[in-house]
Amino acid sequence: MITEIDTLRFQRIFGWVIVWYTLYRAMKRIFKNKSPEYSCRIITLLHALIITVAACYVTFFNGTNPYKSLGLTNTSVQLTIITTSFGYFLYDFTWCLYYKTEGPVMLLHHVISISFMGICLHLGVSGTEVVATIFGSEITSVFLNLRWFLKEHNHYTGKPEGFIVDLIFVLLFLFVRIGVGGHLAIRVWVSQTSPLLVKLGGTLFYGVNCIFLVQIYSFARYRLGAWTNRVEKSTHQNGKSTSLHQEDQRKVRKRNINSFTNHRLDAGDHAFLKHSIELQTS
Repeated sequence: MITEIDTLRFQRIFGWVIVWYTLYRAMKRIFKNKSPEYSCRIITLLHALIITVAACYVTFFNGTNPYKSLGLTNTSVQLTIITTSFGYFLYDFTWCLYYKTEGPVMLLHHVISISFMGICLHLGVSGTEVVATIFGSEITSVFLNLRWFLKEHNHYTGKPEGFIVDLIFVLLFLFVRIGVGGHLAIRVWVSQTSPLLVKLGGTLFYGVNCIFLVQIYSFARYRLGAWTNRVEKSTHQNGKSTSLHQEDQRKVRKRNINSFTNHRLDAGDHAFLKHSIELQTS
């Protein structure tokens, strides 16, 4: 049943949709010579930065410990963070559908995120665990979008800054979204205060992270192999000899990469993984 409070929160969410879309239109006017995705990525990075800082403060410095304050009534600050992100995800989901830039896994991630936040707002509880989840998601989004801009401005392929951003992204994903996120998901399930719908939503969200993990594992192996190959090639060009063993290693790595690009890249691939491979092999 939709209550008056639900209506007010929907109006607040719709207001944030308008804010994010208005900012997007402003970016399109400023960067009119760039693609629509360029402007959208600016908004995505802006949202990730703002929400990461706000969610970090609420989660770690505002006394709402996500391991002890599960299933409690939402605070006003938590509501602000959740409605802000809710509005952003509705805007971004619509944008992705319109421009058809993402595969089914990323679209599923958006649907689950929207549903997860909607359940929290409707029930009026579990803001602590939802905000903590948003923090884990958006802190990795910061580096995911930084690498996109590095590629866009030719500071990614073969550049140390590209490798560093990728390394930070992979490590954060493993530690925050898989490690800490998995621990939090278990705590939510055993909690006596978290509603069942929140437990199910959190489980689905973590399940999507595990799907991403498979893609990121393949991506990390490829990036490490490509970087190692570049270093070996640079060493060889500087006059240092290359052993037969190293040559064999490169051949094996090249064969693995070719197999990966031939059989793993399809329309359902995560966009950042597909784009990275395309750039590296071009």
